[in-house]
Amino acid sequence: MFRPFAILVLLGVLTGGVAGCADTAVTPPGDVTTTNPPATSPPASTTTTAPASTQPASPCLTGDRPFSSSGVISAFGGASGDAVQISGLRAARHPGCERIVLDLLTADGAPAGSLGLVGVEYDSEIGIVRINLPPSITVTSVADLLLDGDLADRAYVVQTSEGNLALDIHAVPGSSVALRAFEMTGPSRIVVDLKTDTDVPPVQGVASNDYVVVTNPASGPGKNPLLVTGYARPGISQVEVSIHDHAASDPAVTTPATVAGSNQAWGEFSVGIVDPLSGTHELFVGEPSSRQDSSGVWISIDTGPAQELDESDT
Repeated sequence: MFRPFAILVLLGVLTGGVAGCADTAVTPPGDVTTTNPPATSPPASTTTTAPASTQPASPCLTGDRPFSSSGVISAFGGASGDAVQISGLRAARHPGCERIVLDLLTADGAPAGSLGLVGVEYDSEIGIVRINLPPSITVTSVADLLLDGDLADRAYVVQTSEGNLALDIHAVPGSSVALRAFEMTGPSRIVVDLKTDTDVPPVQGVASNDYVVVTNPASGPGKNPLLVTGYARPGISQVEVSIHDHAASDPAVTTPATVAGSNQAWGEFSVGIVDPLSGTHELFVGEPSSRQDSSGVWISIDTGPAQELDESDT
């Protein structure tokens, strides 16, 4: 391995060298020792370990807070808080999960530092997460948001019949969802994380459009009388609930439903209606006298003879 260098040194000696190099000690070529590398043995078998991923874990999967797939999800907050208004609603998709954040302000418009008592529940059949906000939160700057996720479809700020504001998050129909909800501090905000749970049935979804959302009844068999619930967009004070033999026929019965008053949030309504037709037919819910346009929704229902309303229906 050292032969080329030895030949150059010898050539320098034979030609008298370069004057500037006269003081450099040079080893005669005969004194150059070449060491051969040791004989190689067959390469030992090795195990290659892939480097750990440098990507940070999805924030909506980290931590020890558990996920649930139905019923009461969580309760958090305190007896009192300084949050009085909703300032924003945002969503983000991460690998394996989705996160929705509700931002809150104080009466002075500063980021909230604390939150009153909040309760969260999930109806896994229709796929609605309801976040009941404390009574102190009475103002919202956002009414709804198209989330357009793989798990979360849309969110609505709702003025409930009880008088408080709530946030409803609708899961994508056909998805199977588990979730968790909690308060994040500094500043105070409400966080909802969703991930897929293949062990639970896909959600059915609800009938809705840009004017009205009907959370009950779902299409198919139903009780008689029907309990019709949902919410209408801001500014609508009343909806019409009617039963028809088919969509083009005159109603067999019509009942108005008062919408919880709000010009800033979707207003909740609830009304019972007796089905005189008893069988398979169409239920309309929407703005009065709007059955021929897109200001309402149609739901195919199948009811039997009228029964007495029990306590669970009221």
